[in-house]
Amino acid sequence: MDLPLLLTAVEREEDDTALELLYDATADDLAGDDAVALLAAAARAGRQRIVDHLVVRDVDVTRPWGGGVDPVTWAAENGRYLVLQALLSRSRDPLSSDSPHRRALRIAQEALASGVGATSEPPPAHRAVITDLEAELGFHRSPDELMARALVHADPDHDDWFASVFHLGCRTGRETFDWAMEAAQDASDIDRRRFGLDTMVHLAIAFSLDADQEYDAELPFAREAEDFLSPLLHSEQDPRTLALAIAAFTSYSSGDTVAAILPHAHHPDPRVRAVVSTFLHTNTATAKHEEALAALMHLTDDSTPTIRTNALSRLATSSLDTPELRAVLAAHLADPHFDARLEAAAGLALRDDERGPAALNRIRSGIKNMNSPGWGRLSDIHHLLRLRAEAVETTAPDR
Repeated sequence: MDLPLLLTAVEREEDDTALELLYDATADDLAGDDAVALLAAAARAGRQRIVDHLVVRDVDVTRPWGGGVDPVTWAAENGRYLVLQALLSRSRDPLSSDSPHRRALRIAQEALASGVGATSEPPPAHRAVITDLEAELGFHRSPDELMARALVHADPDHDDWFASVFHLGCRTGRETFDWAMEAAQDASDIDRRRFGLDTMVHLAIAFSLDADQEYDAELPFAREAEDFLSPLLHSEQDPRTLALAIAAFTSYSSGDTVAAILPHAHHPDPRVRAVVSTFLHTNTATAKHEEALAALMHLTDDSTPTIRTNALSRLATSSLDTPELRAVLAAHLADPHFDARLEAAAGLALRDDERGPAALNRIRSGIKNMNSPGWGRLSDIHHLLRLRAEAVETTAPDR
């Protein structure tokens, strides 16, 4: 294991490079001092993917870092929510009286009370740490208290917000749903409205993952949710709130959502377009095929790389095939964003266009190992191509 190269990758925020370098690390490499030093550097730099990788590969999370720093204490004191999650994932008995979970909870509570990192940017996520650990230890706070924690920073991208909305979303039932919808209707407080909508989204995810929920069955409370959310798609003026409303609507609606979200494909705010690009598809009523196709093709030229990638992915797996669509896919074989190039190549390959396999081969030649970017998606694409080839063979006239 080349520690200097790995530390340089961490410093440069090159997670993909670091993970490729770690692919060949042996058990002995990961049991030594260098692995602990790398874990400490990645944690301090906020390189979560590297931290997760090292923890999964059994780097000792109990060994002190340089200067005798205890990893769990450092993460809890500094409000490093995701780092602490990774470190504590190796604990076998969180409920024991001397568990690192209980210790981390005490440390985070003390740090929050003393104002540690209050002026940092972004602010530390002590409230997220506390919310997570309380849930792990069986202490369930009221929805109002969890929302109050999230609204201290009122940033849907902050861990304090995520932890609160995630744990509320796990409480599937009428009481939580009614609370969320009431919050989402609060016209006097935009942050409370956003939080209620986000909780509705997380509840929908939990409902859909319920083992007792039949595939394609209507989600619990779907009719009420759709009746409330549908008008918001026309009336909501705040972009961030509109994005949450679209996500919630598409999560609960069992009908064709394309017509409802199509008008927002050209919205000036990228957060709205990003949600639309995630849910828009061409498998819709015939009257909307052309409109959906045109909207997705428009989104392939979006200035935001993830939106382009989402749109290209939707087009790649669409059943539609036109010269104009192929031209759009071919144009993105030179897209500056790697994931967009990969989806464009997949779309052409799935249409038996010779430019697709050639592009996929070029991409494959640059992939070093299973930790390389694109490895997983490339495997998915090859699986789709195999299924398609088998289907063609099965339906051939001479069989």
